[in-house]
Amino acid sequence: MATTKDKKKDLRKHIKSLTSSLPETETSTQSQKVRDILINLPQYQNASRLSIYLSMPKGELQTDGLVQHALTSGKQVFVPYLSGSGRSSTMDMLRLQSLEEFHSLPRDDWGIPTLPSATIGERENAAGGKGLVEIEEIEARYGPEAQQAGYATDPGRKDGEGTLDLIVMPGVCFDYGLSRLGHGGGYYDGFLTRFSGDGTRKPFLVGLCLAEQLLAMGQEVPTTNSDWIVDALAVGDGRLLTLDD
Repeated sequence: MATTKDKKKDLRKHIKSLTSSLPETETSTQSQKVRDILINLPQYQNASRLSIYLSMPKGELQTDGLVQHALTSGKQVFVPYLSGSGRSSTMDMLRLQSLEEFHSLPRDDWGIPTLPSATIGERENAAGGKGLVEIEEIEARYGPEAQQAGYATDPGRKDGEGTLDLIVMPGVCFDYGLSRLGHGGGYYDGFLTRFSGDGTRKPFLVGLCLAEQLLAMGQEVPTTNSDWIVDALAVGDGRLLTLDD
């Protein structure tokens, strides 16, 4: 009998075979539709601090237009940054300073715009400090229960508010129950567990997907207890799915 890990692997392979052959014009059209959905979402409009993934050149929705809108709207934009290697690697959210900086970012081996490593130590992180966040730093600033209870970003933020107001999340695919299948590194699930352990102060989670990345009605993403679901899903065919649907 196939394990959950095997099922995830097979599903990733299947979905990537569908998205890898999509014409660039189709991806661009779907990306524009999703951008329009997001910028009209009340949770986005009310967000002052949000995280947006920086997209690969193909095979997923492009977030360039969304990053541009957020920065020109005066929002603080944080982007994923991976550190470490292998099983010990983790993801932090670090602040992108400006639209000009975004356009000048170098690209990594996957073609994803990436923050220069030399600048990491001076960037604001989602915890309100500088550089990469260590678990010890969270506990020192907010107490040993901080990982489970969430924590205020800085003294100016009210108790009960999350470190980020909203996180835009990528995925290999999603289902109608808003379960998400990532690329297999567990980075977003790990980040959310580190900073929003009990879920009461977590940011609003919005998944983005091409129409081809939404499983058919009745199909489900194989999941484990460590997998987080999103609060809303913007689909490239113009639909917005929520937990209330």
